Amino acid sequence: MPAEPASLDMNKTKILIFPLDIDDADTFIRVANALDIETVGASSAMAGPGEKAVDHFIRLPFVTDPAFDQALQRALDQHAVTTAYAPHQGVWRHLDTLLKTQPDRFRFTLCRPDPFSATQQRFAPHEAWAALASSGTPLAGLAEPQAIRPPLSPARYSALHRQFLSIPGDSDVGKLRALCDIARLLPPGDLLEVGCLYGRSAFALGYLASRYTLGSVICVDPWNTAELTDQGAAAAIINAELANTDIDSEKIFRVFLNAVALLENVGYIRKTSENAQGEYEAAIRSGALHSPELGSVPIGGQLSLLHIDANHRYDHVRRDVEIWSPYLAAGGWLLLDDYVWAFGDGPRRVGDELLGSPLYDSAFVSGDTLFLRRTDVN
Repeated sequence: MPAEPASLDMNKTKILIFPLDIDDADTFIRVANALDIETVGASSAMAGPGEKAVDHFIRLPFVTDPAFDQALQRALDQHAVTTAYAPHQGVWRHLDTLLKTQPDRFRFTLCRPDPFSATQQRFAPHEAWAALASSGTPLAGLAEPQAIRPPLSPARYSALHRQFLSIPGDSDVGKLRALCDIARLLPPGDLLEVGCLYGRSAFALGYLASRYTLGSVICVDPWNTAELTDQGAAAAIINAELANTDIDSEKIFRVFLNAVALLENVGYIRKTSENAQGEYEAAIRSGALHSPELGSVPIGGQLSLLHIDANHRYDHVRRDVEIWSPYLAAGGWLLLDDYVWAFGDGPRRVGDELLGSPLYDSAFVSGDTLFLRRTDVN
């Protein structure tokens, strides 16, 4: 939320949102509606609320108009407004001045901080994360210093962190940090992700692969709830969603496209893992994979990174590894999402089996994901 409102009694609160035509108002409206708080939208430029989901709409003069203060006071009284949210710095300052200079006349709570400070607060976590990410890599001992690619600039780490978090998904910033680190060590090759949903980790992989000239990202996911199967007894809560008719998988797919479409190195195979293998083989033979709306990306035929994040039931995770790990290049990385998972132990069981395999020489856990480095492809 762009601003931090004061403590609210939601049964009595009525919020004035002015000016309504500022983009930050949209986020505030969604939160207010989710909390069932009554909203009054106001604008000096809009003739009506348009698509803004407010309960009431009023016109107010511009704050530079001498008639503004009196019009505001009438609006506050008429709609019993208790709180005001002002996403414009000049408007916010004027309302704050009214509260300080005419406290008997104007009795409402102004959401704080001011828009300028709120923006700085919104970006500060990205810059703080970037400072940590650019301060070094805990994986430096896995390669000779001259073989490690340079880190991103702090500004690029910050921008990547911000965009990553703007995409829906469960991948956390611990995984993002690990992806940034291992991207500096990966051999050239395709990066393949099984189970993509909204595309949060796919976006990060696509950006890093492009920045370090690794290869194309291939996203394997049917984006079709009818093709999904249960994830085991412990995942009953998740399994129940397979029958939820309110979930439109086509809309999820559209969000995925929205997340990755500005990247030139991302393609997708809209099939289950097992059914996608043949299409990947065909792309290897032709040298390219074509994805509607994303175009064609070159295919190298070996994987630099394999991210398994589809059905978490043991037999499914094991099968995904069996299908795709033979393509993994020496020095490439296999990622098992939800190795630490509250709804089952499929990824952990498979991961523990691989930890004992001579095919992998290094491993670590970041967030909920197990990272394993391939040492021998024979």
